Amino acid sequence: MTSSQEIQVVDPETKNSPGDQPVEGSPSFFPAMWAIVWKDFTMERHTRQILSVMLVFSLTAVIVYNFALFGNLNAAREAATGFLWITILLAGTLGLNRSLMSEQENHSLEAILIAPIDRSAIYLGKVLSITAFTLLVEAILVPLFIVFFNQPFWRPQVLLILILGTIGYVAAGVLVTSMTVQTRSKEVLLPVLLLPLTLPAVLAAAQVTAAFVAPVTPEWSEIQFAVALVVAYDIFMVTAGFLTYHYVVED
Repeated sequence: MTSSQEIQVVDPETKNSPGDQPVEGSPSFFPAMWAIVWKDFTMERHTRQILSVMLVFSLTAVIVYNFALFGNLNAAREAATGFLWITILLAGTLGLNRSLMSEQENHSLEAILIAPIDRSAIYLGKVLSITAFTLLVEAILVPLFIVFFNQPFWRPQVLLILILGTIGYVAAGVLVTSMTVQTRSKEVLLPVLLLPLTLPAVLAAAQVTAAFVAPVTPEWSEIQFAVALVVAYDIFMVTAGFLTYHYVVED
């Protein structure tokens, strides 16, 4: 009788067993977040589903762009920035879809939600892991675009705006993907909802990228609004996801 009572003891205030951590305000927030990141990296190391899909699409897109503009170097150079961002967006969408689909197929998201951790930690962990996957793809894409399109995408300002744009896109993407993953038309709904939502930040990031690969370095006054828009979008989307993700994943 005593041992049975010890096992079933529940804190009347938290409704959890003594070994559980409360979800909100849990001191294990950062360990839980990094556990999500580590889980995604471990799954990808074994399955190679996300990076392989993103890389195959990206490399195919670069080859198609190159052959489509073969012999017209000026047109290729002018369109290179747009091609780069289009490739990043579509590859990122594939990565988001594949990541959340694998969570659903393996029922790993349900298992994570059972754990007494802050749902915001799950959100930030997913944002960090998918951002890392997307940046790895960009690390391969950028040298290819430098070689094929002869544009200085290696400049630090360009790399910084690529990182900032990627963070905002993934932050919005994780939120939208979590909303659509349970629907029947999730593959169609994701780009339909995500691309218009991220269009302002993507256009601003592409504008800054084009300005910094131009022969003449732009004045700060010419790009400050676009840079501020990208940064503000990143902050807004990460904050919105952080505050609302528990509503998204709970039925």
